[in-house]
This record gives sequence, C-alpha cells and structure tokens, in this order.
Amino acid sequence: MAVTSLPLPALGLGCARIGSFNNPSSFGESIALIREAMALGVTLLDTANIYGQGDSERAIGRAVKGARDAAVIVTKGGMTFSAKMRLIRPLKPLLRAIMARREMSNAVTANRAGQIRAEWSADSLVASLDGSLRRLGTDRVDAFLLHSPSAEIIARPETAEALSRIRASGRAVRVGVACDDNASLDAALALETVQVLELPWDVLAEIDGTRRAAAIAARGIAVIAREVLRFQPDVAPAEAFARARAHPLVATTLIGSRRIERVRALAAVELRS
Repeated sequence: MAVTSLPLPALGLGCARIGSFNNPSSFGESIALIREAMALGVTLLDTANIYGQGDSERAIGRAVKGARDAAVIVTKGGMTFSAKMRLIRPLKPLLRAIMARREMSNAVTANRAGQIRAEWSADSLVASLDGSLRRLGTDRVDAFLLHSPSAEIIARPETAEALSRIRASGRAVRVGVACDDNASLDAALALETVQVLELPWDVLAEIDGTRRAAAIAARGIAVIAREVLRFQPDVAPAEAFARARAHPLVATTLIGSRRIERVRALAAVELRS
C-alpha cells in the first residue's frame, strides 16, 4: 500500500463506459452495477464530465443517493462535448437501438473525438465542476482532476490558480491531474497544488524506482492506477490486477469494467491479498 497523506480505498470502479453509446447496459443496470461494486468494497468511483455525455455522473449520483459518504467520488474536467453531442444525449436509448450492430456503435465512438474540445481556463474548470456536482447530486467531490492535459497546459500559471481556487472553494477535497505520459507527469509534479495523480499502468511501470517515483512518495501524493489490464495484455487479469495492487506507489487500482462478473473476480483478488 502506498504511503500517502490521502487515504483512498484500495479498489475503484472506472466509470468511463457508463452511459456511453457503446455500452448496451441501461441506465438502471449501470446504477445496479455501481451499487453492487460498492457492496463488494469497490468504493472509489472514477468518472469525468464527458463520460456518457454526463450520464456516468448522473448514474453515480443516483447510485449513491442517501449513502454519499460511503463513496469516494473522483471526477475530471477540462474536456467538453460540442453542442451537437449534448443535444443528442436524451436520444441515446433510441439511438442505441438503431445502432445495435457493433460497426455502427464503433463509428459513433470513433467520431466522438472530433466532437470534444478542451477548455482549461479557471472559470471553465470551475463551471465544469459545478456541472459535475449537479449531476452527481452532491456539494463536493473527493478529488477533482484535470483530464489528460498536455505538459504545456499544466505549466500555465492559471492551471495552478484554477486548482487552488477549486480546492479553496470546498468543491473538491483534493485536486490533481490525470496524466497520460511522463511529460505531463513531470509538469504535474512541478505543481505544489497536486495531491492526487491518476496514471496508466504503462507510466507507472516505467517510473518504478526513478526520481519521479521518489518525488511522488516524498510528497505523499495519492496515486490511482488505471488501465492495468489494457497495458498487460499477455497477463491473466487477476495477476495483472495483483501486480498493480502491489506497486509501492499505488493507493487505488481501478477496475474498468461494465460487467459485474469482472468486478467480482477482481475484487476477490484484493480479498485474498
């Protein structure tokens, strides 16, 4: 278990696919998934304002209603969908039925990247988090992260200002960055405001034993590991998950699955450790 000033639950549910076009699960089924995951001890819920055009956050809000303190909610901001994508959100149940064939669903997913833009100003990030809080039905999140910013974006003075402003407002208990590579990680480590990092497994494996790892440990930054199965394709899921859990920097390992069977199996790995 990582040494960190921010205790996080060992297990988290990656909620990126909840509410998405390529997820055949209904809204009710997604809520049931979240609730069962929490009952299994998977109590960190990792989401973002763009996941499912906001429906991921809406499902989490519904799932934790009346039990908010039982969940650790992490959301992200900085990316936003175009007006077109926001307008078609209410039509998703109908569109899913029309796009039942996989190739049509994949076409929508491929087109999504062209419908996303970045907004990194302090005002935009605060407004994004306010929208997330409304969808989640809560007055604060346990952590707010910048969503895959470049090193250049992180290095801007207004980025540190935005994170400090959000934390001081009480909207987020902790703030940090979801990094995609070493360059963005280096930039994030240069910010005194960063208390949480979300890192893909390939980055975590690469920095093990390096100055970057030493800096993370020395500052007590909490690390959330994501994509631990994707970046270990030749390893059995249980073993890949166990490796992530054993990493000295990792506080929380995300189970990125919409299938409760996978969540149960990987949660059992933690129980055996």
